[in-house]
Amino acid sequence: MKKTSNLTLKVYQRIIELMLNYEIVPGQRLVFIDLAKQLGVSRTPVNNALSILAQEGYLDFVPNQGYSVHRLNLKEAENLYDIREVLEVGFIGPAIRGMTDKKMQALKKRKNDYEKAISTHVDRKLFILDTEFHAGVLDMVGNDILSYRYREICQKIFLRFRTEDLRLNRIMEIRDEHNEIFEAISIKDVERSKELVKTHHKNSRKNLFPIIFPGE
Repeated sequence: MKKTSNLTLKVYQRIIELMLNYEIVPGQRLVFIDLAKQLGVSRTPVNNALSILAQEGYLDFVPNQGYSVHRLNLKEAENLYDIREVLEVGFIGPAIRGMTDKKMQALKKRKNDYEKAISTHVDRKLFILDTEFHAGVLDMVGNDILSYRYREICQKIFLRFRTEDLRLNRIMEIRDEHNEIFEAISIKDVERSKELVKTHHKNSRKNLFPIIFPGE
């Protein structure tokens, strides 16, 4: 039983990777027989993994039709961003109180990793690194469940739309906003940090939503 459970988890993680790499795209119908062949496993762990992904909202399931990758709608995106912002703003204070030199060095590395990844085009890696910077702030709280849930929320946002259409100059703005947030945290200015995070999310919505939901 444990072996089956471990294999299901591996298949689950592999399918998430395929979504991250955009080898599986929003709206695409998934045939578990083909996936089993692609991943080199039996049908059972694939079917189990797809069922879990559907329960978590990554996939849609229609009886007699099977699974397809869920398309994010505007209301869902707004709800996910609301939760993300509430978590970040709400835990800025505890994060700063839990700050150590080691934790700040880790956060600085994540900020720098984002900057180093900037090139002449936008790719999905930047969104992962952006998530890791923000999650790095919450990691300072020392609550593993909080950190896990935050990353899960972010993943549900950017796994389900194309990120490549974001303007490159917005990427530069994100870099600058990260620097401002980092500086405010480093001097333990809780209120300034909260305002900067709120502005960052406002700018993110303003730039992303017209790309994800044109005409809405």
